[in-house]
Amino acid sequence: MNFTAQLHEYAQWRKNTAQAIEMYCEWCERYELADEQVTGELLGILNALNSARITLAFAAEFLRGKTELMNALFYSEMGLKLLPSAVESARSCPSELFYDEAGCYIRLLDIDTRLDDSSLIECKRNSENWTQIDLDCDSPEQIQEAFKELLAVKKVSREHAYKLGLWNEREANRSGLLDAEELEIPCWRYALISLPHPILKQGLSILD
Repeated sequence: MNFTAQLHEYAQWRKNTAQAIEMYCEWCERYELADEQVTGELLGILNALNSARITLAFAAEFLRGKTELMNALFYSEMGLKLLPSAVESARSCPSELFYDEAGCYIRLLDIDTRLDDSSLIECKRNSENWTQIDLDCDSPEQIQEAFKELLAVKKVSREHAYKLGLWNEREANRSGLLDAEELEIPCWRYALISLPHPILKQGLSILD
């Protein structure tokens, strides 16, 4: 069984299990057998099933074809390359691609959130930390243009870059930036990307 078939089987299992839980809750309610604690636990399981994803992380050395592989995956459905080229991707922020029924969007986490002690999981719980770009699923060109924001950079002082954990003296010396007063850094720490791709709809999440 290939990966696509396995993913479809997993999605079908989630759907069938969720339906069984919903039917059981309705049956208990109908015959006044519902228990508040048990119902709460079942609803928790139901929420977990609806949000569960299989995460696939792409990891490879620079210029090994990782970006091209991911673009090929989306090209077949959308007819265009979404992710930055191999050379550009060196400046791109880490990204998480998935499907969210709430809509198609790119949510970007400001790089300055590295200054506090909040983990990425904690940041995900606070919508105020994110800048959202809504995607028009009927306009591949608009989506492609929006993806360019992943490459956004800004100039900051060397001291600020150090506080963010983005200053490496050895690397700066190698790049001829050891005496630079300002440095170019990514604007974004992380990107959450919701797309209506068939395999993402089946519960796959991709980390780049």
